[in-house]
Order: sequence, then C-alpha cells, then structure tokens
Amino acid sequence: MDSITILVLGLVQGITEWVPISSKTQVSLAWLKVFNGDPSSLVPILLYVHIGTLLAAIIYFRKELLEIAQSKLKRPLAISTYSKGKAGFLLTAVILTGVIGFPLLYIEKKFFPTLDSSVIFALMGAGLVLTGFLLLSQKGAKERRKETVTWKDGILTGVLQGLSVLPGVSRSGTSTTGLIWRGFSSEDSFHLSFLLSIPTVICAELVFYLNGEVAAFPIADGILLAASSFVFGYLTLGALLKLMKRFNVAYVAIAMGLVMVAAWMLGAG
Repeated sequence: MDSITILVLGLVQGITEWVPISSKTQVSLAWLKVFNGDPSSLVPILLYVHIGTLLAAIIYFRKELLEIAQSKLKRPLAISTYSKGKAGFLLTAVILTGVIGFPLLYIEKKFFPTLDSSVIFALMGAGLVLTGFLLLSQKGAKERRKETVTWKDGILTGVLQGLSVLPGVSRSGTSTTGLIWRGFSSEDSFHLSFLLSIPTVICAELVFYLNGEVAAFPIADGILLAASSFVFGYLTLGALLKLMKRFNVAYVAIAMGLVMVAAWMLGAG
C-alpha cells in the first residue's frame, strides 16, 4: 500500500470518526471507489484505522481514564462502584450497545446482506432538528454537565449506539444524539461520546480479531494505517471539542440533524 493511500485513509478516518457520518462507510468508499482497492482487504483496513483513532482517544482522555480507574480500585468488589458516575455510564452504554448491536448484526449478515439502514440515521437526524428547535423555544433551559452523568444516561445512549452496527449509521452520531436528548450541553455530549468510543471500539476490535479477519493483511501496512489515523484523529478530536465550547446545544442539534439527513439523501451514510 503506497503512502498516499495510507495518508488519505487515515485522514478520512481521523475526521469522520468524530462527526455524525459513518466513518466505516467513508473509509470503505475511499478504499473501494477512490483507490479501487481489493474488497477482501476492507475489514482489516477498517480495523487498523479504528485502532489509530482508539489510541488517539485513549491518549487524549488519559487523565480522565486514570481518575475513573483509580476511583474504582478503592472498592473493586463493590457493585455500586461500577454503577455511579462516568464508570456507570460507560458500562451501561457498552452493555446496551452489545444487547442491541449483536442481534442486529447477525440479522443483517444472515438475512439482509445488502441492507442500507441509513434511513434510520436520517430519522434520528430529523429528530435532532426538532429537538434543536424545541430547545430554542425553551429559553433559559439548564444544560447538564458531564459530571452529572449516570448509568441511566447510558441506557438511551447505548441503545442508539447499538444501531451503528448497521450500514450507514454513525457511532458518534447516534451516541451524541442520545446525550443531547438527555439534556447535556453540546461540548459535554461530544466529550462523553468520544470517551464512550474507547470501550466500544475495544470490544468491536476484539470481535474482529476473534473472527480472524486480519490474518492475511500485511502488518506493516496496518501499523502505518493506525499511525496515520491516530495523528489525524487526535488533532481533529481536540479541535472539535474546543469548537463545541462556543455553540449552544440547540444550534449544534439542528446542524447535526441536517448533516445526518443530508448524508442519507446523498447516500454518504
């Protein structure tokens, strides 16, 4: 694989992993349509570029992850330790993602191999637009901060994120939608969504490895793809979170919703 291909695929993944369009769809289109790549290499490519953005998220949130881990080590055997705060949110969201996602993935692969589920994503986008206008009508409505997140917020977020196993449905779009609907500010909705990407992607990558999807792919190309998506993903993640500090969640909801509907109309997923 040449350096231009590696850089472009890393750039596409690094940007689209954090915005409300499906990164797996965009990387697939770039590999298959732009570079006329071998379809048999697509799954390993998706795995490696997701490893890159996973590492970017881990390093970006390293202090926060360490704080979560340290707080749990104080009472490692207490159930309540894993049901409160961010740990409770992450655990609940990941479990619900699996509960919804695995059956959908099985049904899609078994019965609907050419299924395009982006219409579901478009409906969520329309719901976000409506949410944005409702928020604008509620002047002075108090936005929640990430410090108030609980396991209850992980239920809706996890259910919606579970839909992202379907073609054309974005993980970041679904999870951020759930968090906005739970009343979080735009900055904190994206923050929690990006934090949630860490355990979610780890679980997804394990499934790929257990299925032996990467055995025949050159490891050197995989490392370079991961490095490329890591660099672009880290830069994009930080820039996007800084940008979200400036905008009212109502306007972010409307903008996200329009992007999601437009992606469906253009077939970009």
